[in-house]
Parts: sequence; structure tokens; C-alpha cells
Amino acid sequence: LLQPLVKHSHGLWSIQYSRYMQMVAFIRPVQLALILLCLCLVEVHCWSASSYFFGSSEEDSTNDGSDDDVKADAPKKRSLSSFQEFSHPIPIDQSITSLGRRDIEASVKAYTWPTTIFSPICEAWAYLEADTFIGKTKSSSQTNEIEGQQSLAWRYLDVLVERGSISSLDSWVDESNDQDGSGNESTQLWTFQNSTSLAVEAAFSATESDTSTLDENLLPMALSLRAQSPHCEMHRSLARDAAIAFGLYNVDAVGPPPAAFSVVSRVSKDDDGSGTNVVLGTQVILDASLLPAAINALTAEDSEVKNTGDEGSSSLMPLPEETFHPSSQDDDSDIVAILYGQVGTTAFASLYQSLKESQIKFVVRHMGHVPYEEETTMDKNDESNNLIPRATPTVLQGYGVRLDIRNVEYKAFDDGPDDKAKDGDAEPDWNEAGHQPEHPARNEYLAGVNLQTLLGRLHDADTAPLAPDLQALQTALIQSHPAQLRSESIVPPAWQRRPLSLQAAIVITASSDPLETLKGVSQNLPSVAHYLSNVRVPKSFEDLAEEASSLATKVGAVSPGWGDAAFGLFINSRAVDVERPSFNVFQLLDVLREEDKRLRELELKVRPMLKNAVSMLGREEDEGVGDEWAALQAVRQALDMGAEKLAQMGKDGSFDNEKSIVVESEDNEGDDQEDTSSSEKYRIDVARGGKNAVLYLNDIEKDPAYKSWPSSIQEMFYRSQYGGAPTVRRNLFTMLVVIDPTAGIAHPALDAVGQLLNGQFPLRLGVLVVNDEDVSKGSAAPPAPWDDGDRHFHARDSFLLLKYISNNFPKLAAISSFVQVSQYVAASGEMSVREYISSHVSILVEMGVIHSGEESHVQHEMEVLLESGTSDTSTKPSGANYESAVQFAADKLIRPGMSFFNGLPLPDDPSMESFGAGLNEILQYEQRHIMQLAMKGVITDTAPKSIYASVLSGDKLYKQYHPILRETASEYSVVSPKSDWHSLMLSTSPAPSDYSNVDAIFLIEGVFDLDSPGGIESAVSFLDLMSSPPDTWHDSKLASLAFRILPSGTPTSPQSQVLSNILSVASQFDPADITAVVKKLHGDTSHETVADVISTIEKIEDISGHVLKNMVDAAKKETSCPVAKSTTPEKKNFYVVNGRVYVPTGDASISISDIKMLISFEMDKSNAITKLILPHLLPATSEKGEARNELEGPVIHHAIGTSAAILNEILSASSSSSTSQDVAATFDSLHSDSGNPLYFSWNDESFSTSSSTRHLQVKVSVILDPLTEPTQRVAPLLLAIRDFLKLPLRLMIAPRKIVQNDVPLSSYYRFVASPNAFPDSNPPKALFQNLPTNHLLTLRMDVPEAWDVQQANAVQDTDNLRCDTRYGCGDEAHVLANEGGRGQDDAEPAQRNVESTQIEYSVKSLLFFGQCYDVSQSTPPNGLQLTLDRSKSSDISESEVTAEIQPDGDQQLSDSNRVAAQNEHTDTLVMKTVGYWQLAANPGVWDLRIDEKSRGAEIYHMVEGTVAKTGKIQLSKNSAESTSKTLVMKDFTNQGRLLLVKRRTGFEQVNLFREEVDLDEIQEEKDETVHVFSLATGHAYERLLKIMMLSVTKRTTSPVKFWLFENFLSPSFKSSAKFMAKEIGCEVEFVTYKWPEWLRGQTEKQRIIWGYKILFLDVLFPLDVKKIIYVDADQVVRGDMTELWNLDLEGRPYGYTPFCDSREETLGYQFWRTGFWASHLRGRPYHISALYVVDLDRFRRELVGDKLRSIYQSLSADPNSLSNLDQDLPNYAQHDVPIFSLPQKWLWCESWCSDETKAEAMTIDLCNNPEHKEAKISMAKRIISGDLFEESWEDLDALVAKYDQDFLGDS
Repeated sequence: LLQPLVKHSHGLWSIQYSRYMQMVAFIRPVQLALILLCLCLVEVHCWSASSYFFGSSEEDSTNDGSDDDVKADAPKKRSLSSFQEFSHPIPIDQSITSLGRRDIEASVKAYTWPTTIFSPICEAWAYLEADTFIGKTKSSSQTNEIEGQQSLAWRYLDVLVERGSISSLDSWVDESNDQDGSGNESTQLWTFQNSTSLAVEAAFSATESDTSTLDENLLPMALSLRAQSPHCEMHRSLARDAAIAFGLYNVDAVGPPPAAFSVVSRVSKDDDGSGTNVVLGTQVILDASLLPAAINALTAEDSEVKNTGDEGSSSLMPLPEETFHPSSQDDDSDIVAILYGQVGTTAFASLYQSLKESQIKFVVRHMGHVPYEEETTMDKNDESNNLIPRATPTVLQGYGVRLDIRNVEYKAFDDGPDDKAKDGDAEPDWNEAGHQPEHPARNEYLAGVNLQTLLGRLHDADTAPLAPDLQALQTALIQSHPAQLRSESIVPPAWQRRPLSLQAAIVITASSDPLETLKGVSQNLPSVAHYLSNVRVPKSFEDLAEEASSLATKVGAVSPGWGDAAFGLFINSRAVDVERPSFNVFQLLDVLREEDKRLRELELKVRPMLKNAVSMLGREEDEGVGDEWAALQAVRQALDMGAEKLAQMGKDGSFDNEKSIVVESEDNEGDDQEDTSSSEKYRIDVARGGKNAVLYLNDIEKDPAYKSWPSSIQEMFYRSQYGGAPTVRRNLFTMLVVIDPTAGIAHPALDAVGQLLNGQFPLRLGVLVVNDEDVSKGSAAPPAPWDDGDRHFHARDSFLLLKYISNNFPKLAAISSFVQVSQYVAASGEMSVREYISSHVSILVEMGVIHSGEESHVQHEMEVLLESGTSDTSTKPSGANYESAVQFAADKLIRPGMSFFNGLPLPDDPSMESFGAGLNEILQYEQRHIMQLAMKGVITDTAPKSIYASVLSGDKLYKQYHPILRETASEYSVVSPKSDWHSLMLSTSPAPSDYSNVDAIFLIEGVFDLDSPGGIESAVSFLDLMSSPPDTWHDSKLASLAFRILPSGTPTSPQSQVLSNILSVASQFDPADITAVVKKLHGDTSHETVADVISTIEKIEDISGHVLKNMVDAAKKETSCPVAKSTTPEKKNFYVVNGRVYVPTGDASISISDIKMLISFEMDKSNAITKLILPHLLPATSEKGEARNELEGPVIHHAIGTSAAILNEILSASSSSSTSQDVAATFDSLHSDSGNPLYFSWNDESFSTSSSTRHLQVKVSVILDPLTEPTQRVAPLLLAIRDFLKLPLRLMIAPRKIVQNDVPLSSYYRFVASPNAFPDSNPPKALFQNLPTNHLLTLRMDVPEAWDVQQANAVQDTDNLRCDTRYGCGDEAHVLANEGGRGQDDAEPAQRNVESTQIEYSVKSLLFFGQCYDVSQSTPPNGLQLTLDRSKSSDISESEVTAEIQPDGDQQLSDSNRVAAQNEHTDTLVMKTVGYWQLAANPGVWDLRIDEKSRGAEIYHMVEGTVAKTGKIQLSKNSAESTSKTLVMKDFTNQGRLLLVKRRTGFEQVNLFREEVDLDEIQEEKDETVHVFSLATGHAYERLLKIMMLSVTKRTTSPVKFWLFENFLSPSFKSSAKFMAKEIGCEVEFVTYKWPEWLRGQTEKQRIIWGYKILFLDVLFPLDVKKIIYVDADQVVRGDMTELWNLDLEGRPYGYTPFCDSREETLGYQFWRTGFWASHLRGRPYHISALYVVDLDRFRRELVGDKLRSIYQSLSADPNSLSNLDQDLPNYAQHDVPIFSLPQKWLWCESWCSDETKAEAMTIDLCNNPEHKEAKISMAKRIISGDLFEESWEDLDALVAKYDQDFLGDS
């Protein structure tokens, strides 16, 4: 931080010394050595040179009129020599400060996951195995690719096995049996780092022959972060289960399991397709020599093993994502093996090699340290135990630690047994204090500096300072230390904080290492804020900052939670969310891997092709290399941009240079811009051409029924502001419904029409009545004979009737009758035409539009009309006719059941619920669109004449509803990866004369089964289409096409072999000649040999001789013809356009209109790709008219078309969503302008010496404001990315000009993600050094969403971390202070150097969470009860055959006794919001089920499927109904699990909860135990909580069980509370829940606690807990809680006590009596939340939890609402969730209740008094004493203290 001072000095470095002393605390000691040496060796006289950085004192004195304050605080200007004089020498043995340097350390461990020297070996393997699925979807099209990549992990194991055994690893295993503790020396020298190096070396060796090289830095970082430790722990849990189950490990006996064993099983063939494998028999193998015998025994024909019907357990069968070793030759084999072993040992290698040679299917699982549980529970003080622990807890990384400075309004910390603070002696006047020259430097930290340590380093370098300078400097440190402590605690006033972000940016940009400075400033802001506020900000810097902030806004890098400050982290152009406190660094690693894999895949596929293209097009060699790299960079830019941005770029035509993207952003500024093409929906032109086809049943602008509607468009805006319909007399919206009334299916659009019109929605309705069969044939069937009206009615009849009614009756009557009759027909089924007419007449009579007596006349007219079939007897003739309707539907490719809203297709789902959801989305979208047009003046009160026609325009308008448009997802594939330009055929017309004028290059590929007549016929049609192209392929852009035909499989017939050979060199021939050959061979099956086929070709007369000869030569060549990579195995004939796959319906051939549609769809992207790549391929010197290279066309089409296909395939397979801007290109353009002081870049790939050796690298781009919480989190990660991963990193500092209260001024922060940490040396931890000693701090953890973290070890109260004024700040001082409080005052504090506080947290479990949907209704089944179970020892069927170990060590095939299964169990409910559910689990394999005891198990079963981006649920093709779902916990990156359930037959309309509950059943289940819930944080409240528990247990006559919220409790409390509970006769259990990401979080710890108190009551406790009483920790109970337990809540879900109103002096503080609360409550009482009783059964049944969370989510959007969250929320929700008011006696509080009512009180609450502040402990002693209490609070406290002492004694 001092470097900016040096940089801006003019001449001799001289600064204000006191300011220097304030800043020096934040320099690392190593850096300080040079700085202090400089100060010691120069004579300092002048103090004015740093005015640029700090500003002059004159400037400070005029700041905002604060002259006096600034002058008063200004330090005296002193030289270094002036510190040599002082009046009060300090003895060397006297400490300047007894508090020392204050350090706090925090770490996180997984205590139940062992770490051994094998851990890195396993985790590297898991890393490689996970690489298989990084960025991949589990589609069938990728199965082969995944299996191929899986060999990378297998090759890693091969490398380890082939390199031979490692004696140290074998010795480690052998020493597990070493009872005397003597170890092998080589083993003791082998460390975790050795294993890490071994694993990395083996991984690199495994990838040497692989096409995708492993990033050399990412793997070591993942190993350091322990990213794959859950995977190895999952394997260990399975190995432990198997070892115990098969008798290989005895938990009650000392001794480890074997180093390796294999479980070989015979399984059912799964012929029934149920998806369940059944284990028929099992063998356990320890010796590789026994493997053949075991296999023979299982496969013996005379085996009497029977199918028991038992499913294979996870110990016997591979998991879903485990794949078999590539050596497996027989996929149909029913023998499966699982190898458990210590990877790297000789035993493992032997079994592994044997399994490979056997070629049976097998998987590998790392055994890990199986005896870990027994070792950790072993009594270490037992002298008879000599077994040395072989493993340590796993130390984790990837979390943040926050130290918040507490503002203590009420004293909330525990002062210890005597409840008094210990004050030290009065301090001397430090301004006159000094250091005696004869004394050495002091060994303590003063002003953040330990001078003795620094001098030692300087002495080693022979650069020790002169004695006078040393003495003066030591004195300066002594005198500056108190000032520094005061300065660090000063928070600048609001006016002075306004430019704080700019001031921080100046310090950072002036540093020689901006990232280190960024980290120091952002993570230590409370200590540096005062100094930063003195930095002067030049006007030019403000302008630069404003430009940077604008750039952040344009790329979408803003942080709403921090005043819209800039923040964005982008991997390439992919945004990574770092703003959440639960940010997951392991997901960041996955993103880096995925992006790295995409780039490597891209370069591998594209670069050789581009290199060849550059060479073929005649570039010079040197030039070609450069152009190859430039072309590759262009392809990479297209990848970075993403599909949506590419399409936008192609549409806008911004191709000038890379900066075009930034320019484009500047042109599109503002919030009122129209939707971009990426978000714009497509429309079908269902208006033009439908004049005589569509029947429009109303006209908003002309019909009298709408005469009263306002005509001004402005009215639409007024109404929309209040959520009303846009009721304006204009045809704003037109709906077209296509219907065939004879189908007997109710059209959901008709129901919606009625609702919209009744709501005064300006909807014009058009109806297209057609018969589905007529549309399929493309022509209307002739009218059927009348048959006296007895024939079935036809769509033609409906058309004529509807036309007649609309012409002769009011339009609304026509709509209403049509809707009602359609619904009637759908319900009744088939009816005759006469009945159909009668139903219309009856409805018209009911509506009153046909007067009495006219029915028969109207009936007769309708019958005559329908009998004729064509004529119209009405007086209002119209040109509309049925024939036109059918033709219109056929031309537009629309069918009955479809509907359109302003041309936007509506869902064709007949379900009203699904249709309604889709319609609602379209309605909202189109209303926004219409309003945008109105705001732009496109739509006015009078123009345009037809809004419908105006809306049906633009690039997204299609003339037909082509099947391609109806595809739910576009499929892209590179079907010809091995083809080259030789197989291309160029379109004869239009042929470009200059490719620089071409807008888009297209490669059209036809994939046909050339062995089938259908395939040959399709090929002929394809060739004909190519030979007779249209004048243009696109309406507005020039497209150049090349064609290619590929066989869909390896040719088998002579005919297909010849055709394939000719087609592979098709560029040599004219397409007409190829067409002639194909047509000649089509249908001719007489060829038996290739010679016969060639003979036939030679007879073709239409082909010239030399061409025919070349064809014959090509046919004779034995070449390996490229075969298409089929993405749709069931389809043999399909088409591909720049990678987009199109499979025509049926076996239809592709048409010109199909290709045009595909080109239209792909035009924008292809346009952008062409313009990016083409300039780097065309010869730079070519000019118009110059003779062109004859290969130019094929080469260009192949290079660009294939590149487009590769890009489309990669982009479509990516799970990432594209950003709104091409961030990578934006930062590339910034890089060219290096003059911006706010922009920094490191590791730029352009520094590579030769372009031929360059490779594409992941680029990390960051834009941030230095003073935000996300910046605190990301700063250390940026250092790791720059210095360890060495990736190109670009950073833009974008400070705000003005900050309000949205900077983390009260928080220190550390994020733990060190790539250089190892568990056995330099263990990772969050380290806070040199903290101010006067702050009271509270610690908060930021952990990934999937972590359940609890405090494991802590001496101090982490909620109130403070320094004792006598003993110091660290753990030792805390112990001394407590001992002193117990009368041990002789404990004198020694002079101390560093006071360290150490805190450890434990990952108690990981979390499964996800979404659950009812596929029958596409909604969450909220309230569905779920259970999660895991067997610790798998219950393996007794009929399974195993190989058992005999006493002599031999193995014998025999039956084995089984170990009973021990289950872990947890349960929860499905929430309404997004169907969320959450369950805790450790790494392993788990069974998720619907609670078998619940009603949900009767109604639902589980199914498999997916949810599309549109929200539509799609069931898997082979989805079977099941009762359970297997979940595997093996990583830290749980993205959410999808659970789909389906209603059983007969339960389609059944409610999940019974409305009426059987009272007798409730009585039978009645629990006699009183369940009490409470929570606390901090030692003081834990002390109060124990007293509450004691008072409840003493006063309650029933058994009591306490459920304590674990998240904030200290480990000492949890242990001692269980001990006390046992002593006093109650039960204690701890519960926890993780705040879901989707629910708005809280930042203050107190509000987080309040949220947990009320928001999750339905899921916090086990489902068998039916009622709970909440009691605040600071209460003392006087009454029997059984009475409250049995109190009738009168049907309410919970009961609270109303606030007392008997103490008149505090009534004025009861805010609910007036204002908002008074009007909202409307006479209802406002209740206190210190005690309440909850009927959990009713609470869950009535979904109260969902209601409360919904209300909370809405209200918490305003940070000023819900001031008392736990209390305000239930009181506010009383209208929806009624509260039963408990009798007033159940809660007495002195602040609100009179002294007279105290005698009746059942509980006493220590609530805060609004009139005066009083510490809880003193309040408790005063209030809870006297005759009203059997024991005073002090008596109860003493009893609790006794239990604590007994616990410590027992411990």
C-alpha cells in the first residue's frame, strides 16, 4: 500500500510520519523490511511530497466546512530524529500492550472423512473420471463419446499399475498391523505431497497419447482444494459396507481389511426391461489366482442358484455413472465385478491385472481407510492400545469467513462466572514514552510491526540500520501504536465515505501488484477505510471510473445487492455467480474445465482443417501460419459469443472488427429497447392468404358491442399501471383457432377466449374450421349426401353454420354459440348433422337472439344450407368457403388443434392447465411488445390500418408453420468429421463471382442408406433439388451452398460401395453426371459384384468419355469412404444444414421449401460465422476479375460449413447459458488500448513466441468495484488464476463515484482457496492477522449451498470475540481470564507477541436438494413426504454364494452369514415454491422414497424424465414406475436433483392431505412427550438456554424432549447440554436446515436466526413430531408445560401470546397500536414470538410453511420491512394463517406486563426494555428472584454451573 506513495513522490521520499504508521500495518513483514530500511537510512526533513496521494493539509481543512475537525486531527510534522527525545523510558520487560497482536484462525474439516497418503491418488482418478461428464448431457448420441473419454481415467490406473508397486504405499498398508507402533522409515518419509506428485505425474502420463491434454495446473489445484474428496469417501463407504458384509472386516476386532478384494457377481440379463438388475450369485476374491474358479462357479450350467428377486445392492452392482473397463469384450455377459482396493499397492495391481486379462466387466472403487471410524472412537488414553491412527480428518477449502464488528446495544456476552469485566492498569502517556538506546528491539507487534523480527532479517543481509535510527524508529512505533489502534476503529462519516470506492481504486491502480492490493483493501476495509478517506481523487480519474461503470452496465456486470456496483466474473464469456454467500468454488473449477474442454475440442477439430484451407487457397507459408491462427481465433470468438449473440451479430451486420461488439452496445443503450432477436419469438403469417378461409367472428373497431370502449391508446398505458386489461377499441390482439369439431376434443383456446372477452380484453377471434383428413390430403372432400340429416356432421357443416350465424346474428352470439356447441360435442361424442343444427338453434334461443316462433324457420334455413354443402342463403354473401379454408391450412402447414395469438403459436397441449400456462406467457410477452410499438409511435389511435398485419412482420415471421418450428429443441451434430472438400458439390446457381460478397456459407449434407431403395430414392431427390436450385435461397441475404451425400452406414452391397466411392470425390464431377449414375443404379438389383456395377456405369451415354473414365477409376479405388456419424440411430435418412439435423416426417424427401426454412433458421448465425472466418481464408492480394483458384469454392465451403457445424454442436451441448454480450471480445478490444489505468491484464496468450505453438486458452475477465462483498470473495481466486493456473486474466476496476451505505465497512473477510496448501504441511485456513483489539467481533461462515457446517472446536465465543483488557485476545487469554474469575488471580499475563484464536468447523453432512413435480399436473406436489435411507452394511441376500476366508487364510466357495443392516434415515416435505426439497446425507449411495407411511405413497409413484427450458416435463422413453430413486453423493457441486412423480390410476383427483382427520387415529398417535424447540447463539445465550431447559424439565410433569437448532451452537454447549439432559432427566436432539438459495437471504446474523425460527417449521423436525412448543432461550418457566401442550388451539395451526398492555409507561412504544399495523390488524392482537405452540400436523397439512415463505419473499424485497422478522411475519399473515391467542399468563415480560400480573405468569421472558438498556444476566438476577420462584435465577445458574463442572470432570 505504500508503493503509491513512493510512485508519486517528487525527489526525496518524505511523507507525514503518522500517516505512514497508520498504513504500515497492512504491509507484509517481508515487504516491510525494504521499506523500513529505507526509512532508517535516509534523513527525513520534508513532509509535503505526497500531496497527490493524500492531498495537502490546506485541502483537507476546507473539506465540506469541517475545518476545525480536520485541523484538530492533523498530526504534527516531525522528522525521524525528533523521536530520539522523550521523557518516559519504557523498560524492556514492560509490554507496551498486554493484548499483543490479535490473530484469528478458522478452518473447516470433514471429521468423518479420512485423509491418508492414498487420498491424492484416488482424487486424481476421480478428477479424470469426472472429466467424462464435464459439460456433457446424458443423451444417447453421446454414449460412445463418453465411453471413449472414460478410458482416460482407466489409463491413469494402467499407468499406476504398470509402473510397479511403491514400497512406501505397500508398507503403509502393512503397518496397519504393526501393534508396537514401530514404523518403516520410508513410510514415515512418504507424505501427502509425495502422493500428490505421484498422482499428477501418472495423470500426465495417461494423457500423453490422448487427443485432449490435461491442463497441467488445474489438476494440482483441484487436489489442493480436495475437490474430489467426497468421491473417494463415497467409494470408502461402499468398500466398508462390503468388507463388513462379507466378513472381511470386524468392527469389534483390531485389524484392517485386506488391501484389495474383488466382489464378482452374476446378475440377471434384465430381459424384462424394468431397469432392475437382480443378483443371482456372488464370489469374493482376495487372490487373483482364484478368479477363474470363481467365474466358472458362477457360470456353471448345473448351478442351482435361483433368482431371488432381490435387487443388487450398491456394493455388488455398478452405479449409474460407473462404466466398465475397456478390456471388457462381452457386453452380453452376466458376470460383473467390483474391485475394491488401495490404488497404488501391489495387492490392488495384482487383482486389477487379473480382471483385465479375464475380460469380464468390472469397475474399480478406491477402498480408503476402512477402520477410520473405530480408530477415531478409540480411547487414546488406553495404555493397552498401541494402534497408531492411520488417517486424519479431511481439511477442506472453498469457503469464506466473515468477521463482523458488532454494535452492542444490549450486553449479550458472557463475562464469566463473576460477571465482571477485568480492567487493566491505567496506561501511561505514550506521546512521551520512548525506547532506551541500550535495549534491543522489542519482541512485540507495535503499529503492526515486530521490529526485532525484521531486524533479524536485515542483519542476515548485512544491512542493519544505525543505532540512533533504530532507537528513534522503535520510539516512533511505541508512540504511534495507540494512535493506530484508534484510527483503525474510526468509521469515516457518511459525507466522507461518498468517494471511498474511487479512493480505493486509486490505491489499487497505483500498486505494483494490483491484485494483492485489491485483496488487502477489500478484505480489510474496516481498518483501511479511515486512511482511504484521505486520498485525493483527480477529476480525470472520475471520468475514467464513469466509463468503466458504463462498460459494466453494458456487459450486465452489476451487483444489485451492492447499490448496482460493478461486478462480473466471466470465464470466456460465461458469467459465474460469485455474489451469493454460498458461492461454490468447485463449480468454478467445473466451469474452467468445461470451457477448457470446449476450446481443446474446438481446436482439435477445426485447426487442421483451417490450416489445410489456408494452404490450399495459395497463401504464402509464413503468411499462412499467421492466417491459420487468426482464423482459429475468429472461430474461438464465435464460440465465446454464443448462439444468441452470433445470431444478433448476423442480424445487425456488425462485422467491421472486434470492437464492433462494443460499438453495438453503445448504440443499443437504454431500457426501452425492443427485444433482441435472441429473445424475440417467431410468428407464423396466418393472416395473408386467409381472406376467404378464416371466419372472423368479431371486430373490436367496428362492432357496436364495443362502442363504449375508449379509443385512445393512452388508455392502455393508464390501465396497465394498475394491472388492468388494455381495454381499447382497437384490434390489438387477434387469435386464430384451428378446429375440427368432429374430432370430439375440446379446444382449450375456446375456453380462454371466453375468459379474455369477459375480462374486456381487446381480442379479435378468427376461426379456421377444417377436417384433419382434408388438410392431410391437401384438398376438401366433396359434400356428403344429405341422407335426411342422419349422417354424421362434417367440418364443412360446422364451417357453413358458423358463417351463417356470424352473418345473421350478433358477433358475440356467434362466438358464444360456437364455443358452447364445441364443448357439447366434445362431451357427447358423435352426432348427426340434424342434431348438430338443433344444438345451435337451442343455444341461440337460450341467448335470446332467436325470438319465439322463429326456431323452425332458422332450423329450416340451416338444413337447406348444409344440404347444399356450398351455397349461402343469407342476405350477406361472403367469399369465405370451405375449400379455401382447407387449402389455406394445407399451404400454411397448420392442423386442427393449433391456435395462434398475433401469429405466435400457442401450446397444442389439450390440457387446459398446460395450455393456460403457455397462453399466459404469450399474453405477457405480446402485451409488452404492443406497448413498445405504441411507445415508439408505430401504433397510434388511428394507425396502422391493420395492427394485425403490422405485427406480422420482421425477420422472425415465417410463411408456414414448418415442422422444424415445432421442434422442442434443435439438434446439431457434425455428421462428417472425416470428410474433406473432395466430397463437395457446389450449387450451379446462384454461383458467387466473389466470395467476399457472400453473406453466408452453407454446407447441406444428405445422409442416406445407400443399401436401401428408399435411401437411393432420397439421394436422387436430393441431387435433383441441387441441380435445379431456386433463384435465391434467402429473401434478403446472399447464401452460397455446397452439397454432400454421405452413407448412413458402412456400405455392404456392391452398388452402395461404388456410389460411396464416387461420392467421396464428388467435387471432380458435375452434379448432373452424378445424378445420372445414381438414377441408373436406382432400382437395379442385378449387380452381384463391384465389377457388375462398374459395367453398368460404363454404359451410360449421357456422360462424356473422360468423365466416365474418372468415375470408373474412382469406383475401383479401395478407399475408406467416410460414413456419417448418425445422431438418430432409428433414422437412416436425414439432412444436415451447417450441423442442424432435420429428419422429415415419415420417409418424405427434402424439398426446396425445407432447405429454405433451414437456411432461414440458420442464416443469422451462419452469416456471423462466415464474416468472422472468411477474411482469414481468402488470399489477401486477390482482386476482382483475377483468375480464381478452382479449389476456392469447395475449400471455403468445407472449412466454413464444417466450422459452423462444429460450433453449433459444441454450443448446443453446452449447459451454460449465453450472456447478453461477448465479454471476451469486449475485453480483447480493451486490451488494445493499454493506456487505461483501470485496466490490467496478465498471462496474455499473444506473448507466445510463435503462432504455430500457440493454443487456445481459457480467458478470465473480471470487472468489479473494489468495495463490494463479491470482490472480497473473488480477490484471492484472481491471484490463484493468475499465479497458479496462469490463465489469461483481464481486470477492469470500475469504482462507483458515490457510495452510500452499501460497502462492507464492518466486515473483515477471508476466502480459503489456496492452491499451495497441503493437509500435512501448510494446512489451509482463514487467517486474520493484526486485527484491532478494541472491536467486538462475530464470526460468520460462507459455505457452498450443499455444505451443512457446524462448529467443532472453539475455546472462545465466536458470536462475541473480544479481548480481555488484562489477559489479552487469544484462546490462552480467554482461559486465563476465566481462571482469574474463579479466584486464580495470581495468573499474571506475560508479555505476548501474537494472541491467536483458533476455531474449527466441521462438515456434518452434505445436502441433496432439488425440485419435485407431479407430471400429471406439471405442478409441485407440495406437502409430499420424502425419506432418505442408506444402509451402512448392505443387506445382501442369504442365497448369494460367496468366497469365504478360512482360518488358515485360504478361500472356500460357500455360503456366508450376513451382517444386519444399519440404516441412516432422514425425511422432509416438498415445498410449494419450485417444488423444493432438501435432505442431508454424507458421501455414499442413498435411496430416496415417498414416505411409505404417508398418504403420498398411496397416490404417487416415481418416474424418470426431464424438464425442458420451456418448463415442459418430458418423461423418458424407458421410464418405469418405481417406489425409490437412487441418489449418489460424490461431489461438492450438487446442481439440484429432479424428482418426478406420477399419480396412480384412480388417484388423479385425490388430495394429498385428507381434509377430515380421524380423531380416534390422532388419539392413538398421541405423544405423551412434550417437545420443546429453541435456539441460541453465543456463550451468554447458551448459558441462558441451559437454565431454560432446566426450568422446563423441573416444572413439567410429562417427559420433555428438546429440539435445539444446531447451526449456531458451540461444540462445548452441545456436549455439555447432552450431559446435563441425562442428569436432569430430559432428552436433547439437534436439528438443522440450510436456507435455500431461492429464498431471499438475510445478511445480519440476528435476522438469519429470526428467519430460522419461523420459516422452516414444517421441514425442521422429523415427520413423526406432530407438535412443538417454541421457548426463547432467555426464558425461565414457572408452570407445567404439559398444560400448554394439551391446550386446544381450536383449529389454528399455531398459538402465540398477545403482547401485554398492563404496563402503562411503555404503551407508547407499542407501534402496532397506530399507523400501518393498526389498520392491517383490524382489531386483531399483535403477538409476541418469545413463546408459541405449533400443531405441526395441521401446519403441514394446511401448507402454512409455504404461505409464510411466500409472504416473507414478497415483504423482504423491501429491506425496511419485517423489522422483527420472527414476530412481524406471523402477525402480518394473520389474515391467511389465523393465530390462536394463548392466555396472557403464558408469557410475562417486565417491559410490557405490570408487576401485579407477575404472580400468575407461567413463563418469565427477559425481553429488552425500550426505555433503558440492561444486560441480560443482571436483568435475570434481578427479575427472577424472590418468593414467586422456587429457585432464583442464580440458584438455577449455579446448578447449571455444577453440571458443567461435572461434565468437565468426566471428560
